[in-house]
Amino acid sequence: MRTRTAAIALCAAALTACSGDPTPPAYTVTNQGERQIQQGTAGWAELHMPNATVDQAQDAIRAYGKTISSDATMYEVAVVRDTTTTVHGRPATSYVCMGRWVKDEQASQAWTGGSITSTTWPAIGMNCPSRQA
Repeated sequence: MRTRTAAIALCAAALTACSGDPTPPAYTVTNQGERQIQQGTAGWAELHMPNATVDQAQDAIRAYGKTISSDATMYEVAVVRDTTTTVHGRPATSYVCMGRWVKDEQASQAWTGGSITSTTWPAIGMNCPSRQA
């Protein structure tokens, strides 16, 4: 019981310490745009962070997601360490993390088959290949 109580206290302390929005790490937007396709307007952005960790990449994607104010219903946001793998109009093929931002539940259905779920919208689904699930 003592171990369980200590674990609960540690979890509560961690939640309290992280309850504010962290300051996102600095990044440079190196490639971005939007295009109209059948499902609606899609956007993309590439955030260059040479020494990004997975946690920093996720924070940067969340921060960028808060800046999206266009009519787009989906954005792919990639954090890259190296910009030489960029393919024009698409995020880099080598990335730290990729976030797929969807505007609402309908956008999630249209773009991801409903795989991104949330109780609040917009929402972001993350894919970080270097982090083991």
